[in-house]
Amino acid sequence: MRRDGMRLSGPSLEALRHLLHPLVRWMSALGVSPDVVTILGWAVSMTSAFAFAAGEVRLAGALMLAGGLFDALDGAIARQTGRTSNFGAFLDSTLDRLSESAILVGLIFFFAASGRPVGALVAGAAMTFSLLTSYTRARAEVLGYECNVGVMGRAGRVAILGLGSVAGAPLAAAAIVAAGAAVTSLQRILHVRGLYLDGRGDRR
Repeated sequence: MRRDGMRLSGPSLEALRHLLHPLVRWMSALGVSPDVVTILGWAVSMTSAFAFAAGEVRLAGALMLAGGLFDALDGAIARQTGRTSNFGAFLDSTLDRLSESAILVGLIFFFAASGRPVGALVAGAAMTFSLLTSYTRARAEVLGYECNVGVMGRAGRVAILGLGSVAGAPLAAAAIVAAGAAVTSLQRILHVRGLYLDGRGDRR
């Protein structure tokens, strides 16, 4: 059984764990359910989506970052309390996809409503490739391949789009997310292809 939450690696992971440890310990002591934290994070992220659609870009970015914090907390609380579960992992991943899609739909609407078709196109590309990065990993794991590779995972996408929006530059942030997610998708495809060839000896 597992529950991953927002995935980071290396120094970023250790720094975040150290920063959040007191809060994780406090919430664990209160008996807060990891699933409740997951749902609260999803609700905050959905509020971010509505804020984007309403044109409140800086507020939306701040809410997006807050939702990302909840996403980091749920997995940490589950591990701290020994309440990891397959359903928790499933719920977390499902709501992550829903909230990320909703946020980008809100951003697309914002650009379209303000007469910025290029922005809407870029945000659409960001949504497409962001979902593709998640799908490639999920599909690879179904086939038995480990596929946690690439330059930009969900944590990076949340941080870039959230911080970029707070700074008043959602278009630039969406462009970076679109490019990073596209590269990550390609990296994962090539990674799984390499694992397949190594395991099967098929050189087609």
